[in-house]
Amino acid sequence: MNNTSITKFFIAITIVFFACKSKTESGDMVDKAKQDLVKENIPFTMPDTTAPNNWPVVTIETTLGNIRVALNPNTPKHTENFLKLVQSNFYTNTLFHRVIDGFMVQAGDPKSKLASKNQPLGEGGPGYTLPSEISDTMYHFKGALAAARESDERNPMRNSSGSQFYIVTGTPTSLEKQKEIIEQKEIQQFLKEKGAKNVECAMRLNTAMEIGNQAAVNQVISEIKPLIQNKLDLTLNKIPKNIKNIYATWGGAPFLDNNYTIFGKTLSGFDVIEKIQKMERDENDRPLSDVKILKCRVTKAK
Repeated sequence: MNNTSITKFFIAITIVFFACKSKTESGDMVDKAKQDLVKENIPFTMPDTTAPNNWPVVTIETTLGNIRVALNPNTPKHTENFLKLVQSNFYTNTLFHRVIDGFMVQAGDPKSKLASKNQPLGEGGPGYTLPSEISDTMYHFKGALAAARESDERNPMRNSSGSQFYIVTGTPTSLEKQKEIIEQKEIQQFLKEKGAKNVECAMRLNTAMEIGNQAAVNQVISEIKPLIQNKLDLTLNKIPKNIKNIYATWGGAPFLDNNYTIFGKTLSGFDVIEKIQKMERDENDRPLSDVKILKCRVTKAK
């Protein structure tokens, strides 16, 4: 992205807001979401946690128990790469090195195998990246298996890490909050476009942010909202009702949709994922007690 200040602003109100809550705050978010469900009268809806016959299945054996994931053949580059790494024992003795309660658990850094306590992790990989296979028909529901990647500023093509992956834990997200997330994305997209009004708003927003004028920031955003309303309505109407209900009741991380490659889903071991996300962690979100992948093995393949 060319406009770094705007990008940082929207990261602050989306990813940071949802991803970096303390454990107490995460609990508050869940309680608030449950209250919203009562108001919205939404039926509990969960995604399919079974695997079609042509989806390979991998068991991830960890020190806290086993997690079974199915790999989507519609993301062939990621699926084939994950199978290759599993079959070569690449993940053996690696750690879940980044854990955020109410968001996700991340693993796959080969540098974590011999990592000392408090060593920052997350930069390691197999020496290559994978081209994006992002799809607008795949969603970050709780249990989604997706590829980690570097930020858009360093990685505008959104290529995936060659080995690091995360499993979404997430929280229930009310229908109103889902709408706000999509609205924020549409505003961000508006500010990146090259029309005269787009550029004017982007410049004014940058200036307001640089001097810390929150009232001016709010004014620019209020001017943009009517301009994106039609596009926002179209985007909202494209999302099936059952998808919105899954996010609202089962949970997930909808703010990540269309930004990362989802290449599989969890079939079982949600209790293990829950244990991992509840681990005490350091300032880099690494668990204070190591959670190790003992072995990954293919239990069903094409």
